Amino acid sequence: MKPQNRSRIVLTIISKTLMAAAVCLACQSVQATLLFNDGFNYATGNLGSSDTSPAGFSGNAWSGGSSHITVTSGNLTYSGLQDLGGNQLQDTWGISAGSVLNTYTAQTSGNIYYSFLLNCSTAPSATTYLTSLNPGTGAPNGSSDALQVDVAANAGGFQVGLRTAGASISLAPTVLSLNTTYMVVAEYSFGTTGSATLYLNPVVGNVQPTADVTLAGNGSVTTIDDLGFKAQNTPTTGTFSLDDVRVGTTWDDVTPVSVVPEPSAIALAGLGVCGLTWHFRRRRS
Repeated sequence: MKPQNRSRIVLTIISKTLMAAAVCLACQSVQATLLFNDGFNYATGNLGSSDTSPAGFSGNAWSGGSSHITVTSGNLTYSGLQDLGGNQLQDTWGISAGSVLNTYTAQTSGNIYYSFLLNCSTAPSATTYLTSLNPGTGAPNGSSDALQVDVAANAGGFQVGLRTAGASISLAPTVLSLNTTYMVVAEYSFGTTGSATLYLNPVVGNVQPTADVTLAGNGSVTTIDDLGFKAQNTPTTGTFSLDDVRVGTTWDDVTPVSVVPEPSAIALAGLGVCGLTWHFRRRRS
């Protein structure tokens, strides 16, 4: 075989190897399209109209600000989960009521998923709601919420629960520890009755697991297009940090894996580099 032909074949093989490695890396970095997410990358202080939705989302600025729902320095993280960076949100109960909300593209069918990181430093003194999804521009408002995530005190720790229109609060049996970061995922499925499910501490990268709580609603929820937080008033107390909120239409939307190149992709890239090195050494000899 002529040297020119041999070089051409070698270069073809190397280029295809590098292309395969690039495809592997690209496939691992693809992110699903979210309806909304926020890592609270704002200046510390009240969460409100000066804090606008991250670029790429159709939401507005946060509205209905409260001095008890604030951006504080720090950042919650969870094993395997893609980190949004920024600061964190602190929701402090026991002074006066307050709520904030943001909106996104309205959903009227299928499933809607909501995930966030949660760390409780002061256990709640009552069983009540912390955050919810609603239609229109309705802030969290109790029993009429489309989907709400609730918290309750238990044996020095706390529990997380769920409520939806037409169903009472149902708490997951697991008692969580204070000052520990957990991942919470809530799901609403539109339909004749409507249903809601809650998942605590899922393994990121795995398929959607069995739910910790499952509720059947009354089917009155026809639209969901906002996300809100609630600070309960006195005498109810509790302190919560939340971070990395995501709203999407699939499980993978709201549980994105941190992008780390697979060994196979790294190996392919390494083979390509070795091939190029071998080729140019041959040409110099």
